[in-house]
Amino acid sequence: MSKFEDFRNQYNSFLYKDYSVEYIESAYRIVYHFEIPGLCEFQSKWEFPAKERVDETILKALAFHLGMAETISYWKCACPKQLKILCGTLSAEQKKWWKKLYYNGLGEFMYRNGIVVSKEDLVTIECEDKACAPLHDTKSYDGCLVSVGGGKDSVVSLEVLKGEKITTYSINGNATTKNVIAVCDHKQGDYAAKRILDKKILELNAEGYLNGHIPFSAVVAFSSFISAFLSGNRYIVLSNETSANETTVKDSFVNHQYSKSFEFEQDFVSYIKKVTDSDIHYFSLLRPLTEMQIAWLFSKCKSYHEVFRSCNAGSKQGIWCCNCPKCLFVYIILTPFLSQEELVHIFGENLLEKDSLDLDFRELTGIEENKPFECVGTRREVLVALKTFIARGGKSLLTERYKETIEAAPGELDEMLSEWVSENQVPEHFLEILKDFMNRA
Repeated sequence: MSKFEDFRNQYNSFLYKDYSVEYIESAYRIVYHFEIPGLCEFQSKWEFPAKERVDETILKALAFHLGMAETISYWKCACPKQLKILCGTLSAEQKKWWKKLYYNGLGEFMYRNGIVVSKEDLVTIECEDKACAPLHDTKSYDGCLVSVGGGKDSVVSLEVLKGEKITTYSINGNATTKNVIAVCDHKQGDYAAKRILDKKILELNAEGYLNGHIPFSAVVAFSSFISAFLSGNRYIVLSNETSANETTVKDSFVNHQYSKSFEFEQDFVSYIKKVTDSDIHYFSLLRPLTEMQIAWLFSKCKSYHEVFRSCNAGSKQGIWCCNCPKCLFVYIILTPFLSQEELVHIFGENLLEKDSLDLDFRELTGIEENKPFECVGTRREVLVALKTFIARGGKSLLTERYKETIEAAPGELDEMLSEWVSENQVPEHFLEILKDFMNRA
């Protein structure tokens, strides 16, 4: 908290100075210029493939709003009280939208850095108040742009949409993402965007300036809209499930997955409609489902079992680190659907036998109040998966240690697999496809 206050007193403002959009060699390059006066200037870049030029009035508007999402990565190092926008305007409603994203999206960042501040006081957004009518888009769109990160969720979306015209979407695709995309043999193509962070922010982090989790899925949302606009895809398909709505810190707003939540999805759709009336539709295909149901469906996608990776620590190298809560969660959530032999083959070892994962296990099951700061399922899902494992004769170091708590947990696998969450924005056509896929699984 003292660092936070010291930096804010020393560096009072953050400037979103300008941005440029340029068509170069079959791609649009967007360059942003940010500055914290007295500390550092930053240059952030994006590259989006484009076969030809498009309506650059709309593209520039979309680029400006992506730049707003990009500010968070740089602003957080010193948390200046003022965010001054020198290259565009926002309506009063849009300013409120960004203040909400900053506050909720940086909930984990503030919690882990010991920062206590109100939503009103975290940051003020200064620019000309101007409500603009949505820009009219005459372009026609077709097909699905499916965001792929390399984990089990996006694999399920790819398989659900097997009969549709799909293009995979990735940002700075790592080894895992590329491997998953390669296995998907029914895609029409792959759209790969490139994001280049200014290395100065990494240097400031190393020097002791504030660092932590940002709402990266908000960056994905704005960049995917640009990608759909440039590639001609009508539907932007995410794979965020209903479990993402559960907070990480019990009885608080702090949610590691805030920008994957249904609340953010609704907010984003409402926001982007005020920017353009484009026929592009953003939604999460798996929102009606829980992590448990997704794990069940993924267990049927055998061709991906060798290549998928959900481990943030190891996915860049295409490995499971087997020492983090994400690895442990994926192992646990798959236990009702895959044999121990299959799981050990995937991960390389039995994670339920690792004493070093005891704290992660307690956090995942709710024995500890707070969940791990990872994209993991609900406490209830973890307990039901483990309860099923034990009921079927499964034994391990960690389940035996906490057997009494696990067996006392409410809920059964069958009832969890039959759940359906009606709070979603999935178009009716895709709801029917998802239901049909589940009936055939």
